Amino acid sequence: MIWPEGKQFAFTIIDDTDNATLSNVKPVYDFLYSIGLKTTKTVWIYPPKDSYTGDCLQDEEYKKFILELDNKGFEIASHGVGSGKFTRTEIIEGFDYYQSVLNRYPKIHINHSQNENNLYWGAKRFIWPLSWFMKLVQMEFQGEREGSIFFWGDFAKKHVAFIRNLVFSEINTLKCDPEMPYRERSKSLFSNYWFSSSDGHTVEEFVDLIDQENINQLVKEGGCCIVYTHFASGFVNHDGKLDQRFKSRMENLVKQNGWFVPAGKILSHLRSKKKSDDFVHRNYLLKLNARWLLSRLKKRVKYNR
Repeated sequence: MIWPEGKQFAFTIIDDTDNATLSNVKPVYDFLYSIGLKTTKTVWIYPPKDSYTGDCLQDEEYKKFILELDNKGFEIASHGVGSGKFTRTEIIEGFDYYQSVLNRYPKIHINHSQNENNLYWGAKRFIWPLSWFMKLVQMEFQGEREGSIFFWGDFAKKHVAFIRNLVFSEINTLKCDPEMPYRERSKSLFSNYWFSSSDGHTVEEFVDLIDQENINQLVKEGGCCIVYTHFASGFVNHDGKLDQRFKSRMENLVKQNGWFVPAGKILSHLRSKKKSDDFVHRNYLLKLNARWLLSRLKKRVKYNR
């Protein structure tokens, strides 16, 4: 991959908004902006209806913070309209509210946990045989099921360019998923492009992922890392101070000749360089599924989660 501006590699972060508040994520974004890194932050439109916590666009101070990030060049993505059961009417109204605040609909969407309105989630994330096993252990999601009160696939097809799917333990996301962003035939009615990410779930996974050895590998391979993380999970302590390992490793990272832009910009660049826009083959998806499963097993052993 040839990166813009003569850069050797690409790196960005997608921050999942679960449990995020002004106090536990704003210091992270102040720091990222100070070192010249503009990334992607997901938001909710409504307050959670279940056990999750976190601020949303209904909170005036938090909305002001999100608008400030947007004005600074950070990307604001969707994590659904909220945590819990939200019907089609609430979802469409929620995204219209997002549009009224940010003057556009989100380019990127990430499904949230066990929301029944998730798109092609649960067993439908995978293909057989992994899909068969997941169907036994996971609930059914209905975001793409016409007639369901949770259906909003037609809206997503019209407005959302990219949806995240699988997560891998390796730093070079593009090496794990060289076809991203890709189209999948079985999901094409109510989605456009799918992409993968690298696992930085909490501060522990994040700092391990961006250690010096991994960064050297990413630079050498000229790759792309899209880290998926939760800045509300240990990046800021109770005194509002950043984790020093995170701070130090990020300061080292930005000294490298990397293309540090939001995920949507990277995905659009990757899409523009694709030789073919055909649907990916089943064999390719099988390899992705197998690599994902191996990553999950490694994570279970190393982090017990």
